[in-house]
Amino acid sequence: MTDFFESFEEDAAEIAREGIEAFRRAIERYGLTLTEDLKRDFQYHVIRSATQLILEFDFRQYGRFKDMAMLRYASHMPPVEAMEFFVDKVGLDQFAYVDGYKGKQVPTVKNATARIAWAIAMGRRRVPSVARGYRGTWYNSTKVEIINSAKNRIHKRISEFSMVSLKSSINF
Repeated sequence: MTDFFESFEEDAAEIAREGIEAFRRAIERYGLTLTEDLKRDFQYHVIRSATQLILEFDFRQYGRFKDMAMLRYASHMPPVEAMEFFVDKVGLDQFAYVDGYKGKQVPTVKNATARIAWAIAMGRRRVPSVARGYRGTWYNSTKVEIINSAKNRIHKRISEFSMVSLKSSINF
């Protein structure tokens, strides 16, 4: 059995690289790119034990929020730091006003960003469950495609390995 794992370890790494490219294409197809961080952050690990070969993908978890049909903030505070990052990326000029400023006082950029992010977080906190319509899932559908492709490849590799093992045991 060890020979099979040794022969398949390179295929597992190739499946992982193809899987990461499939995830990146799905992110572009669904228009989830605010920055390139999500696409750049994908990593894979091939973990081998005596009886298993495990393929694991890692990426920034905020990408999974895009698949959620319901966001719930009843028991915790929405992530203000993430919202500050969002406000910085979108730009202050995209927001109508900065809450809390009166008269001719001109806000500093840092303070305006924090205030807008806090206002967004408080809005999410006041409405603890945000239902969103179904828009399709970039992660789950892509994961199924990767798994199906890997299964086909594994079946082919197992049949090749079985034939070689059978021939060597029969001594043709």
